[in-house]
Amino acid sequence: MVTPDYYPSVYAGPRCPDTFRYLDTAPTTTRSGEQLPADWGEAVVHCVVMAGARATGKSLYLAVVVKQLEMLAAEKFPGMVVEPVTESTKQRYAKHYEQPLYVEMKQMAPTPTSAQEDAYQRDPFIFSLGRWRDGDGTERPHYVVLRDVAGEDLENPAVDREALSFFCYADLVIMLFDPLLVPSVQVYVQGLVPRQDGLGGNPEDVFSNLMRILGDARPPLALTISKFDSLQILERMPEGEWKAIMGNSGAAFRRDNGWDYNLDAQKVLDLEVKSLLSYMKAGRLLNKVEAAYAHDRHSYFAVSSLGDAPVGERLSRKGIAPYRCLDPLLWILRERGALKESERR
Repeated sequence: MVTPDYYPSVYAGPRCPDTFRYLDTAPTTTRSGEQLPADWGEAVVHCVVMAGARATGKSLYLAVVVKQLEMLAAEKFPGMVVEPVTESTKQRYAKHYEQPLYVEMKQMAPTPTSAQEDAYQRDPFIFSLGRWRDGDGTERPHYVVLRDVAGEDLENPAVDREALSFFCYADLVIMLFDPLLVPSVQVYVQGLVPRQDGLGGNPEDVFSNLMRILGDARPPLALTISKFDSLQILERMPEGEWKAIMGNSGAAFRRDNGWDYNLDAQKVLDLEVKSLLSYMKAGRLLNKVEAAYAHDRHSYFAVSSLGDAPVGERLSRKGIAPYRCLDPLLWILRERGALKESERR
């Protein structure tokens, strides 16, 4: 289900960056004591959380999507800067995401579980998104809060639901689905994609656990095929159905829309990704999603954070070439009034 493109006003009061809840009074610091911007209380805060099994690429996606937001701002909105607004965000992003991926050009270490002392992702990552007008003409600062969650936590049916209660108040849950977990896909990509060790758990179990955490809450859900390059490469096969599917030059999933996100194109992609999930024999997961979100906002996406599979711990020598990574965020951010060219001051 694809949702409307724009809401007239989304400001509903000050918001906690840790719990995602709306508050009566504006917080001045995060739970860990980090100072928040002076205009936090009047800001629209977009709260986004990652979900998925181990090795689905959640941390990779977060690392890349921040860079993509920076590049989008530079390309489309001169004078706007996407940057960390707390020192903790700056240091943790640089150390655990930027340094290994963009400097050392290697795979990132697995995200520690929330119970570990070194769980750097326990605190939110907060970035500025500039100033945008509400439907009533009020100009407000916008911030995006990103939360990374260990796959082990989401695979664990006994994980403390209260510790992850921020899921219930999110503006967007991005659940990544790794196509390399599907046996039928594994058979086809042998020899085309380097062997991936340490694959994570069953995405159906992760989704069931996510529903346990959410209870009656239904934040917007972006069910997203990650590592989409591992499917795109199947067009190189000499023959067969996968070659015909992935080689269809008219398909929306064949086109990277760059910075020009378009809701109508997303509607087409939504249907195509649902069809791909069915063809990959992921029908049970699809049915679970459609049953749980029958009357609530959800859409289907396909992304590739790297653009090419790593070899061991090292990234491809071709470098990092993200594919459609901003789509899930722009689906919600533009709907909520941010990063819209027509609304830029």
